[in-house]
Amino acid sequence: MILSDNETKVDLLNNEAIAKTIVSLIKDSKEQPISVGIHGDWGAGKSSILEMVENEVNKSPSEDGKKYSCIRFNGWRHQGFEDSKVALMSSIVSELQKKETLGAKAGETLKKLWKNINWMSVAKATGKTALGIATGTAPITLLSSAMDVLKSTVTTEEGIAGAIESIGGYLHDAKITEDTSSNKEFSEFQENFAELLESASIKKLVVLIDDLDRCLPDVAINTLEAVRLFMFSEKTAFVIAADESMIRYAVKKHFPDAINEHKINAGDTFANKYLEKLIQVPFRIPALGEVESCIYIMILMVGSVLTDENENYKKLREEGLSRIKKPWNVEIFTVDDVKVILGNDYEKCSDEVLIATQICHLLAQHTDGNPRKIKRFINMLLLRYEIAKNRGFDDELELAILAKMMLVEYYESDFYKALPNHLDSEGKWNEIPEILADIEAMAEDKKMIESKEQWYDLSRIWKWLTTEPGIMDKDLRPYYYACKEKIDYFSGATSKNDLSEIVDLLFRDEMTVVGRIDDLKNLTNQEAEQVFEVIVQKIMERGQFETKPKGIDGVIVLVQNKTELRENLVNFMDTIPADKAGIWIIRGWDKAIPKDCAERKGLERCLDKLKTSGTEIVKNALKNM
Repeated sequence: MILSDNETKVDLLNNEAIAKTIVSLIKDSKEQPISVGIHGDWGAGKSSILEMVENEVNKSPSEDGKKYSCIRFNGWRHQGFEDSKVALMSSIVSELQKKETLGAKAGETLKKLWKNINWMSVAKATGKTALGIATGTAPITLLSSAMDVLKSTVTTEEGIAGAIESIGGYLHDAKITEDTSSNKEFSEFQENFAELLESASIKKLVVLIDDLDRCLPDVAINTLEAVRLFMFSEKTAFVIAADESMIRYAVKKHFPDAINEHKINAGDTFANKYLEKLIQVPFRIPALGEVESCIYIMILMVGSVLTDENENYKKLREEGLSRIKKPWNVEIFTVDDVKVILGNDYEKCSDEVLIATQICHLLAQHTDGNPRKIKRFINMLLLRYEIAKNRGFDDELELAILAKMMLVEYYESDFYKALPNHLDSEGKWNEIPEILADIEAMAEDKKMIESKEQWYDLSRIWKWLTTEPGIMDKDLRPYYYACKEKIDYFSGATSKNDLSEIVDLLFRDEMTVVGRIDDLKNLTNQEAEQVFEVIVQKIMERGQFETKPKGIDGVIVLVQNKTELRENLVNFMDTIPADKAGIWIIRGWDKAIPKDCAERKGLERCLDKLKTSGTEIVKNALKNM
């Protein structure tokens, strides 16, 4: 089972403590606005903490007849909007309208708010900064500018008249013409927004902002500026999940000429002050230590077999959390520990428990305690083993040794690539006994070992080599075949550069690939399968499925010309996370898997799966097809 890389409410890392603390701070702030930052590297668990905050807020009881309400805003998904400030404001109002039961009075307030937002959109379209604080631009000037733009872009007299009438309606309904400054519009928006919260009996509105550090610098800054606009409104709380370093970078890119009193560029200082002003309470997620990482790896490996609802797995998670709370005073899970906790379920995942025990220390050290890096490694391990099973050579593999070979592939790639040249005809590395003897001698006379001519760096591989499982007398060829990248290390049929060039080609646009059809047709079946697996592996490692990943078009053209890969393509399609894939996933496969081929049923099964497990837009598209 592939582990989900989505945010989760199931706490494996004691992050719920952070979520509960944040909610307590929000409640203690009473009716005053508050902004909280959740900071951490990519993959540290920021989105999962937001999920837990939302869960805690939704569980909060009403106070004085008023409730806590929580809505979410994903900056990255909205960065295609022309103005991210308007996107945030309209998203908040829209989500409130969907989530809360609003009476007739609130309905009138909503109309006013949408008029405010519509005006801001119109003003933006005219090239004026309607959302800049204190611009001093009079509404009549904005209207005049809007008319000039309309005259140059709308071709009919009726169109100009209709558009001007619409703009005039916004002006009249929002009462902007009563004030000579666009500040009036902001003030009125804030008043209307406060009135909406009051009429909806909301004690505190909690807005969770995610993926801001994935946005372009201007989008990130404009969204933060919109947050600042809301910070003048009572009863609001913003929880912003973002990597601090990425936001600092966005600030410096957006304000490249910031100078101090000595007229010296003060980018870093300005970025720090900017963050401090916008985020009142910062929480920084600490990286996992080695003990915590080992516990997490054990829970993930067992979770690849047992479901979240399994009672014994719940006990293992609870024990893991209990240990993580005091990592300085606890040891990692032993096999006996897990066996006792899992009881009758232990046999179902005994192999996974052993693998977790064997790889946890090395994996923890090489992933810097980053939960997402750990999870991606485990997912790739399980995916490769599943592919080997489907191709019929899983009985040649031991999962623990596959994990060990992947560790050195990921973290000592030069050694990994050179090792096949030092294996015998049966795929065994006969130098191991000599190397182990050197390791024993290294403690006694390190200089002697360092002066010895070697094709490997002993100081970098000794810990990996001496960690169980041992690979002495093991045929390593199946593991290289399961882990192969750009080259086939053993066939000798094709040079490294030839296959590398084909792989690079298939990641380019479809027209370029089609222009090199003969190169694809000249591949042997083994070479074509190898190229296919390399591309699939790279697509899965990148893990971005909202838009069509690079390489998909190339894979389809490859399978068009190498029909023996059709089943491989169906298997790959089935491994794409259904809940992450965008609309692209339902189209284009017919070219490689036509209606009259045997593999078509497999494609239809994948599409049926998307009807129930896909995103809403994918489900609706399939329903209408």
